[in-house]
Amino acid sequence: MPELVLAATKDLPQSAEEVFALFGARSGASWLFDVQCDSLRPGTPVTLTLPHGSLGETPVHLLGRIRRVVPNKLVEIVHDQPWPGLLQIRIRAHRTGGSSVSIVGHVDDRALRWVMQRRGWPLSTPCTGHTHRIGLLTSKIGSAAVYAIATEYLAQLAVEEINADGGIGGRPIELIVGDDGTDPGRAALEARRLLAAGCRAVIASVTSASFAAIEPIVAGAGRPLIHSVVNEGGAGPELVLRWGERPLHQVRTAAHAVMKNAGGRRWYLLGNDYQWPHGAHRAATRVLTAAGCEITRNRFVPIGTEDFAPLLEDIERSGADCVLSTLIGADEVAFERQAWEGGYRQRWETLSLVLDESTRERVGDAAARGIWTTFGYFEELDTPENRDLVARYRERYGEWAPPLSSLSESVYEAVLLYAAAARREPDPSGIAQALRAARGRMPRGNVAAQGPHAMRQDMYLARAVDGGFAIMTG
Repeated sequence: MPELVLAATKDLPQSAEEVFALFGARSGASWLFDVQCDSLRPGTPVTLTLPHGSLGETPVHLLGRIRRVVPNKLVEIVHDQPWPGLLQIRIRAHRTGGSSVSIVGHVDDRALRWVMQRRGWPLSTPCTGHTHRIGLLTSKIGSAAVYAIATEYLAQLAVEEINADGGIGGRPIELIVGDDGTDPGRAALEARRLLAAGCRAVIASVTSASFAAIEPIVAGAGRPLIHSVVNEGGAGPELVLRWGERPLHQVRTAAHAVMKNAGGRRWYLLGNDYQWPHGAHRAATRVLTAAGCEITRNRFVPIGTEDFAPLLEDIERSGADCVLSTLIGADEVAFERQAWEGGYRQRWETLSLVLDESTRERVGDAAARGIWTTFGYFEELDTPENRDLVARYRERYGEWAPPLSSLSESVYEAVLLYAAAARREPDPSGIAQALRAARGRMPRGNVAAQGPHAMRQDMYLARAVDGGFAIMTG
């Protein structure tokens, strides 16, 4: 794939040592140095915010990790969102004092395509009819980008495996990717673009708010639509399938262990203000009140909230023993880091329904330690199928690729199950009907669709530990 190299250099009065010390210190020196990272060690997750307005009004965060460090000389960041690339920050000392900083960015045409789409000038993707196109709608910026970071990689891995086995009807699958930007309005635009590109189905790894925006568009066009990630459920048109974990099952799996460790039964419910957290809180209230628990508060905040200090103070005033968090992505990262920094972590037990592997590592080892979560899949699962998947993923994308999680692995499964159905059924209605009875042995274990809006799967309870999760029960 052709590569584009972008470079810029600036002279500074500070010494090379002083400039290097600015990196990650969040001193306000510049956008380049105000990165969020817990250490300057290879493998450390990094969030770098590009200058405001450089790519539109919506803030754009490069999500990646440190690949190499040479003290006082070099920091290399390999990033995956919103496009894959390599950023090199080179520092050179001047003999006469001061230093210079060079920024070298290595990107390919995926970066150009993403930028053009954000600007409203999407590059055309002519459909020749020689491939079987499917669309993937995911989130490359906004709060949900944190947990969606490995989604495209897992989808592409599934596509490559299917194509190596003959594709669908002798035609290779071609994956067309859309970015909703964690915004329902943009999700609708991207859904129309995917359909115009000739996609025969759309797999949605997006929030329920974005899913609600695209459901009438995709189903109305007569194309199957699969919502693969955790969601609140609910009926829909014939061609719509909603898989993923349900909050009712998540809370049932975790509540007893969380309360036992907390030594109390008073719960504070906190989430983002859209469909899934509202549905999750209703499900949690049903489970918890049946167990004789008290709900002290039920709070919702807009997606994109950054300051949680007032809510942390309110949780403490409420006397809650347990907190249920349905905050997503970057919002969950901000909440948990602020809870830890403010000394609140030991005052209550936290159950987070979307603390996946990517979110946990951006919360950080120290800040995330002890948080409970529950999913149908964890990268640490010790099944033959999962060991094989993790090995192939690392071989394909390298040691610095983002971790797998239930939210990304579910897309891998959805692509495989769709292909199996499309090989048997030629038309969209037949494919949807076959998917209603889909089943198989996957990396997470045995899965079986129960109609269009539920996927039977095992649930695992886990706690965050340094470097990942300790699976407690399953």
